[in-house]
Formats: sequence, C-alpha cells, structure tokens
Amino acid sequence: MIIIDLHKNSPFLITLRTCFLLGFFLCLHTQAAAQESMLPDVSYPLLEKLVFTARENYPRVKANQTRINVANLRIQQAQLGWFDFLSFSAFYSPSSTQAITGGSLTGTQLGFFMNLGVLFQKPNTVKIAREESKLAQHTYQEYLLTIESEVKQRYFRYVQQNALLRVAHSNSIDVDNIFKVLKIRFEKGEETFENFSRVVTQLTEAKQRIVDAEASLLITKTSLEELLGKKLEEVK
Repeated sequence: MIIIDLHKNSPFLITLRTCFLLGFFLCLHTQAAAQESMLPDVSYPLLEKLVFTARENYPRVKANQTRINVANLRIQQAQLGWFDFLSFSAFYSPSSTQAITGGSLTGTQLGFFMNLGVLFQKPNTVKIAREESKLAQHTYQEYLLTIESEVKQRYFRYVQQNALLRVAHSNSIDVDNIFKVLKIRFEKGEETFENFSRVVTQLTEAKQRIVDAEASLLITKTSLEELLGKKLEEVK
C-alpha cells in the first residue's frame, strides 16, 4: 500500500503544482506559436515596388543597359562604314619640278582606290554588330528575371526574420512570466532550487534568441537594401 503525503508543503504537491504551471504556460506558448505566420506580413504591392527599385538602381542592371547602347552604336558605326572600301588621294606636282624629276604630269592629280576585301566583309560586319546587339538585349532580359527572383527571395527572408523575432519575443514573455511566478514561490520555500534554476536558464536562452533574431533581421534587411540601392524605408 502506497501512502502519498498531500501536506501543503510536501515535495509531491510542489512537484504537481510545478508541472501544472509549466504545462499551462507551455500550452499557451504552443497555441501562440501555432497562430504565428509570416504570410499575412507579405505585401505583394510592396514587393513589386522593391523589384522596380532594384531594376532602376542596381549597378549590374545599368551595366547591361550600357552594353545594349554600345551594341547599338556599333550597328550605326558598321552601317555608316559602307564606303570604307573607297579611299581618295590628291597629289600636287608643280611645273617647276618637272625638269628635276623628269615627270610628265604637272598640277593636281586625284585618285580613287577600292579595297574589295573590305567591301565583301562589310555585310558580315553589320550582321555581327546586330547579333551583338541581340545578345546584349537577351543578357539584359535574363538579368531582369534574375534580379526579380533575388529581390523576392531576400524580401521573403526579411519577412521570415520579422516573424521569427516576434516568436522569440512571445516565447521570452512566456518564460519571463513563469520565472516571476516561480521566483515568488521559491522565495516562499514552495519551489525547489532545481526548478527555479531551470527556468532561469530558459529565460537567459529566450533573451539570447531575441538577440540572435534581431541580428538576423538586420542582416537580411541589409542584404535586401544592397539590391535596392537605398534604404527599405525609402521605398514607397
């Protein structure tokens, strides 16, 4: 036959109270965590503005735009150079030099020269310039998709870190409430040092998770602002 001492200050009763208390706060925290979601924080209108801002400001986007401009200038240069195969020369021979050189031509002589090799290569030169322009445009369009994907990923990570920070704060509040209750009970001698010490450790860990979550939030925010070329708060 097992006899359980249910005296007011019995260790068994204290353990039951502690377990009930810890279980109660754990249920509250579990319910709050289950209700926590990052999806309501996602703003697709803001996300579109972020993508637009990155396309306007990010240096690599501008670099690809410059490549297109350079390629178009090369097309114009190639088209304007259709008469490069022709060359013109002028030579002036005064009559006073005829006796010295023994030449028979005096005055100004004009000459035109034709380089057939340059003429035959000109169509290919123009075609190559146009293909380079197309390549620059394809590269630009590809990078627009890349920058859009990267902005979205970094924005979602930023929203995620915001949600994780809220969870960390909520957890810290729950543990702090347990700590306050157990501290009063411990000072009254109604709680063991082991249980009180365990809650102190949990409270320290909860506060450390807040610091870690804040650091992660700042890092993801900085990573997103790198693509935007401005502060996140400045995007409207």
